[in-house]
Amino acid sequence: MRIGNDIVNISRIEDPLRLARKILSKKEMEIFETKTNKQEFIAGRFAAKEAFMKAIGKGFAGISISEIEVLYDEDGAPYIFYKDKTYPCSISHDGGIATAVVLFE
Repeated sequence: MRIGNDIVNISRIEDPLRLARKILSKKEMEIFETKTNKQEFIAGRFAAKEAFMKAIGKGFAGISISEIEVLYDEDGAPYIFYKDKTYPCSISHDGGIATAVVLFE
């Protein structure tokens, strides 16, 4: 098992919609559109996708970041969905920071 972790300063997300269009899947974009704090949401998604890449031990070479989906289970907990598999994920926001941890087996 490997663990990936990433942290994002939320204030660095100057244009949440522009970043969303680059990194979100269609399903994630639908979720994004319902959120009131889009800057915080997209920072968390970016951190989760970066954490996933660290967990699998690869850079973004050959993988489109929008292929890595961060979705919600029936209880509202986030998880990563990539190539028909799911991976545990946790996203937190506090004090202007978004952080994420992902487990990869």
